[in-house]
Amino acid sequence: MKRIIINKPKVFLFLLLIFIFNSGLIIKNFEDKNFKTKEEIVIQVYTVKKGDTLWTISDNYECKNKMKFIMEIEKLNNISSYDIKPGYKLAIPIYKNK
Repeated sequence: MKRIIINKPKVFLFLLLIFIFNSGLIIKNFEDKNFKTKEEIVIQVYTVKKGDTLWTISDNYECKNKMKFIMEIEKLNNISSYDIKPGYKLAIPIYKNK
């Protein structure tokens, strides 16, 4: 009869790593759901002028992360940065903490 030899320290280390990884995922998920500040979103309409880009338009607004802000404008208006032309009306999200 063959015996299977289990290396207990390696098994313990493997299980410990799985536990730590799962704990990190649970904590991250908990933080995402419970600790976000509630924000009120106001939509402001901006009329595109000649020479405007989403980057230059975003300079007129207070934002923490310019790239994320531009991506939100693109998503909200269903456009890409290359689609804007003078006269277009863009919905611009303005976030206000409650």
